[in-house]
Amino acid sequence: MSRRLSWDDLPHALRASIEEGVLGAPVIDVRSCSGGFSRSTAEIVRSTKGQELFVKAIRELENPETARLNRIEAATLSRLPSAVPAPRLLTVLTHDDWIVLVTEVAPGCMPETPWTSRQLETVLTALDSLQQAVTPCPLGDVPTLVATLGPDMLGFERVTEDPPEGLDPWIQSRLPRLCLSARAGIAALEGDTLCHSDLRSDNILITERGVVTLVDWAWACRGSRVADALQLLSSVEDPCGTLDVSGLVDGVLARHDIAPTVGTDVLVGILGFFVDAARKPVDPGLPTLQAHRRRARDSLLTLVQSRWDREEGASLRPT
Repeated sequence: MSRRLSWDDLPHALRASIEEGVLGAPVIDVRSCSGGFSRSTAEIVRSTKGQELFVKAIRELENPETARLNRIEAATLSRLPSAVPAPRLLTVLTHDDWIVLVTEVAPGCMPETPWTSRQLETVLTALDSLQQAVTPCPLGDVPTLVATLGPDMLGFERVTEDPPEGLDPWIQSRLPRLCLSARAGIAALEGDTLCHSDLRSDNILITERGVVTLVDWAWACRGSRVADALQLLSSVEDPCGTLDVSGLVDGVLARHDIAPTVGTDVLVGILGFFVDAARKPVDPGLPTLQAHRRRARDSLLTLVQSRWDREEGASLRPT
């Protein structure tokens, strides 16, 4: 089974470059960070002087796609305005086929999972503040959400063409309408706000005082003001309904005068991605990804069903 690379896997010359050129002292402690699916190192290193840095490293020849994303993230971090709650990029190092990003250590810890109402509200409030600061989008050359996520959100069209075994009956009976809904959801992603575009619990850190930092900026895009909040809420598992995720979705939309059905359309598109992607074989390089996709599919299906059925009952959707 694949595992994350570690500090000890880095060539001696590369570790020495970080110690001598960035930290200015030897590393005496290494703490691994959890979360994510790539093989990149994700570690906080501490020097004999007490300074801490975050190190993300990957071998390009063995992991070309991850290396590409890490280069994009480095380019994005280097240009993010100070209003964006993200760790500051200190340097990018290369050695043979290695690429290393070194950043400040972001404060806080990942949210508790299952989420608590308090932490979820804290993050949604932070996203509201962020979208005000990054509209219009300060990075004019980032791709659009429609171009980046749009193809993924056409999953129900791929499912229609090639249905997987055991397709949920609720989905099966509504496939044509779900395809139309997803198309509407893609169109709703248009906008001129800088979006993180990969928001879930392991890309968020929260301090005890409620300071929120967003990490892993490889997918920065330009799109709707509510896209990040909807993507985050689509990832929140709430089997008992205590968080009222659907109500939080409605609240996000209402603050921007957007109809609830628009949010449902976006969620349908995200669900289509997971329904389609969950049937793919396990990638040995990302061994935990498929289990995540199946869990996300099942959780999001419950949310989409409740909203869709509510809108059908209110005659907001044709039956």
